[in-house]
Order: sequence, then structure tokens, then C-alpha cells
Amino acid sequence: MATNGKARKPPAKKADPGKADSRGEILRAAAELFMQFGYAATSIDAVAESLGATKGHIYHYYGSKADLFFDIQTAAMQRLLEGVEPLAMGKQPALERLAAMALRHTEILLTDLPMQKVAVQGLERHLFAGVAALRQLRAVLKLRDDYEQLFAEVIDQAIRDGVVVDLPPKLLTKPFFGAMNWATVWYSQRRLQSPQAVEEIARVLAGCAVRGLLVDPAAPAVRRLSLFSEHA
Repeated sequence: MATNGKARKPPAKKADPGKADSRGEILRAAAELFMQFGYAATSIDAVAESLGATKGHIYHYYGSKADLFFDIQTAAMQRLLEGVEPLAMGKQPALERLAAMALRHTEILLTDLPMQKVAVQGLERHLFAGVAALRQLRAVLKLRDDYEQLFAEVIDQAIRDGVVVDLPPKLLTKPFFGAMNWATVWYSQRRLQSPQAVEEIARVLAGCAVRGLLVDPAAPAVRRLSLFSEHA
């Protein structure tokens, strides 16, 4: 819960010298708090307490909360790029690549929810001052643009193959990502939820996003896609 608009600090944990010794652990802890309380209500103190570390330890890695927030954005986008780019560069027909890319995207969203939710929620909600912050903002936005461009290029090829509706590819990426990224708003993994159940949700989300682009969702080429074949 929030008190006076600020994040209530998690119960303090006994400090463990090895507990927060990596940037990755700090990023994950901060992402959990940003996801729960939002950017404005999350403090460096709260991140430190959640790790059982000192505030100075966090500042050893990050000069400000904005630096930490931008690094979460960057790490989230890099994970997506690393997971999806090899699929985009494959030799399969464009529709097969698009389906595989959509599935990988939704799998990462659901299994890396705090980091991805912080990334998806939008930088536009926050005001960042200073030249350094603007430079970081531009770098994150370029990563996003590069990532969307991967999909736009594959969609363009699928349009030329006659399987995706003939509209501007960049325009088509907007509802396409909207259908998948909305999961960061409503999805919350249950404690006893199995990996298979998460995979099924990812498959359904990706399938809905891909079907929304198709000229003929019932075409044989579509039914043969592995994304749909097990659930046709």
C-alpha cells in the first residue's frame, strides 16, 4: 500500500554482504517496487531495504533513481531484442517468423513481468530533467524503435507474400503490440501457476495478435503454423 503517495518500505531484511552484489539484483528489486508503487512513490531507500542493503550500495551503481529506472528500461528492451532478433533474421517464410517472434515476445513479457511492465508502462508519464536524462531517454527510445522495426520489416514481407493485410507496416505494429503488451496491465502470475499454464497464455496472446493482421486467418498456411497447430 502507499502512504501519503509514497511507497511503504518493505520489512527490513538482515543485511547480507552477498545479497545485493550485482546490478541485476538491484534492477529486479527496483522493478518489483516500480511495478507495485510506481516511479514517483518508489525511493532508493525502499530499493535498498528490499535487498537488505544500504542506500550507499545502490548509489555505488546508480547516481539517481532516474538512472536506475532507465537501466531497467534498457535491460528489458535488450532482453526482448536478444530473444526476438534471431527469429527475425531466420530463413523461414515471413509469417512463420512473425508468429515465432510474437510468441517469444509474449513469453518474455509473462516470465519477466516486473522488468517488462516498467518498460511498457511508458516513459511519457515521467518528467526527467537534465542533459544526461534526455540522453538516456533518447537511447531507450531508439532501442524501442529498433525493436518495433524488426517486426515492421517482417510484417512488410508478409504483406508482400499476400498473407497480411495491406496497410503500412509501422501502423500495423501498433495494434499488434497493443494486443500483446496489454498483458502487463491485467496479468499477475499465481503462486502455483505452472510454466505450462504461462506458456498457454503466451500462445493465446500471440495467436490473437497475429490473427488480427491476417488476410485469411483460416488459410492452410496459417493452420500449419506451430503457433496454432496444437490448438486448432
